[in-house]
Amino acid sequence: MALEISQKVSREVKDNLICFCLYGSTSRGTDTHWSDLEMLMITREEVPKKAFLDGLVPVTINSITENRLCRLLEEPGVEWPFYAGLVKNLLVLEGDASKPGQYYALACRVPEEKFRRALKDNLSELVFESCGRIFSCIARKRHEDIYCASIETLLEMRTALCLLNCTHVNYDYFDGIQESFKFKKLPERYPVLPTRLWKGRSPFSIANDFRDLFKNYLSLLREEQILQT
Repeated sequence: MALEISQKVSREVKDNLICFCLYGSTSRGTDTHWSDLEMLMITREEVPKKAFLDGLVPVTINSITENRLCRLLEEPGVEWPFYAGLVKNLLVLEGDASKPGQYYALACRVPEEKFRRALKDNLSELVFESCGRIFSCIARKRHEDIYCASIETLLEMRTALCLLNCTHVNYDYFDGIQESFKFKKLPERYPVLPTRLWKGRSPFSIANDFRDLFKNYLSLLREEQILQT
């Protein structure tokens, strides 16, 4: 299905196409009967995203210009870990098969000071607000919302730790968090607390564990001179 779609869309895009790629579980060979089909067009000029159903299979064709992709990879921000992991794992179906390797090489050449600056600049967007939402849920007695806030906070902390460690993960959700357990710079009691939090269901246990994890995260940021106060 992916090959048929790539050939059809490539004919439509013509010379604007640099490469048409497959990613996600289908490219890794871990897809199931219920998996969606995720593809990416890298183009010279902007092309609209496409999303549709093929039977009951959700198909998404994302699009990004080469210039924008290179900027995202060379100037880290909160999107850098996603795009670095994306280009490393792209499977080219049409176009220049050497391009993903070239893009990943750009990502690997980013100096550490750019990652540190990116984390400092985006610190307020990662962990602080979502972690505060957990304790707000307790205060408002909206215990049913705590688990969603917990997952959001853990994923944001993974992004922050990717920037701090100048690297990325290759998987989503808990698999990606488990990859981050191998990073060099981590909060104390990481990975124990994130594992417990991902599997936790008791609102008050989640709140207690996040209190410890957030305190340890702050200590790490201060040790690395990311957070000054």
